[in-house]
Amino acid sequence: MGKIRAGKSSRRLFSYLKMPLSAALVIAACDSLGLLIGLRQLSRSTLVLVLFLEGGLGLLLGVVISLSSSPSASRVGQTLFGTSPWTRESEKHAEKVGSRWMLASSLLVLLGFLVSWV
Repeated sequence: MGKIRAGKSSRRLFSYLKMPLSAALVIAACDSLGLLIGLRQLSRSTLVLVLFLEGGLGLLLGVVISLSSSPSASRVGQTLFGTSPWTRESEKHAEKVGSRWMLASSLLVLLGFLVSWV
């Protein structure tokens, strides 16, 4: 019974990591290709800096997305911009989307460390 749970939880973890991991790999590949085309060479230090920059920006965006549907931010948006009122479902959805952004960005930063180490 322990093996069944371990297999089920690993499948759930893989299904959750599939999109952020593929997004991080696609971004890193596009960065490498862009640097190769733009600079005519692929400098490892430049690639690492670009991965860190994009990872940091993604982490900030993930936090902003997660906090955008908090009750206080929704109240400000409702008052200033006429957006829809706060609901628990919208907050859960924003937290889920924000956490995926943060996970993909963390993977970009880890990939930057891996590239700089190799």
